[in-house]
Amino acid sequence: MIKTLSAPITAPKKTSKAIIWIKRIAVGIVFAVLLFLLFIFTALAADRVISKNNIPSVFGYSPLTVLTGSMEPSIYAGDMVIIKSQSEYSVGDVVTYTVNGGQASVTHQIIESYVEGGVRYFITKGTNNNAEDPNPVASSQVVGKVVLVIPDLGIFLEWLKTPSGITLIFLFACIIVAAAYIIKA
Repeated sequence: MIKTLSAPITAPKKTSKAIIWIKRIAVGIVFAVLLFLLFIFTALAADRVISKNNIPSVFGYSPLTVLTGSMEPSIYAGDMVIIKSQSEYSVGDVVTYTVNGGQASVTHQIIESYVEGGVRYFITKGTNNNAEDPNPVASSQVVGKVVLVIPDLGIFLEWLKTPSGITLIFLFACIIVAAAYIIKA
C-alpha cells in the first residue's frame, strides 16, 4: 500500500532580489579583500626575493612582527608594527633599524640625536629597558618610523607560516570558493 502526503506539495519560496544582491555584494567584498591581501603578500614576497630586501615593503610601508617586550607598554611582543621610511627622524620617534649587517632588526625609540663626521647618529632605547642600546645607530641603518601598531596580529601571521596555518589558509580558500559556487547557484 502506498502512503501519500496529507499536505499538498508547494513550490519552493522564491528568494527576493534584495537578498540575492546582498549575497552578491558580500561575496564581492570578501573576494576584493582577499585579492587585495593576495596583492600585498605577493608584492612583499617579490620585494624580498627579487630585491633581496630583508625588510620588504609595499609603497614604502613594511609590516614587522615584534618579538620582544622591550617597548612595552606601547608595543607588546606579538604585535605587528607598520613602518614607513622617512627622510628625517627626530627624538621621540619609534624607529626600526637593522643590525648584524641587515640580518636582524630592532624597534626602539630615539632618545638622542647627534652628528659626527657628517653622519647623523641616534641613541635608542626600548621604553621597557633600563639602559639605552649599547651602540649608536647610524641614520643609514634606520629602515623606518613606526606609523601603526596592530595588537597581536603578528602572532597570528607567524602562526600562518606553520603547517597548520598553511592548512587553514587552504581550507579557508576552499570554503570561499564553495560558498561562491553555492550562492551563485
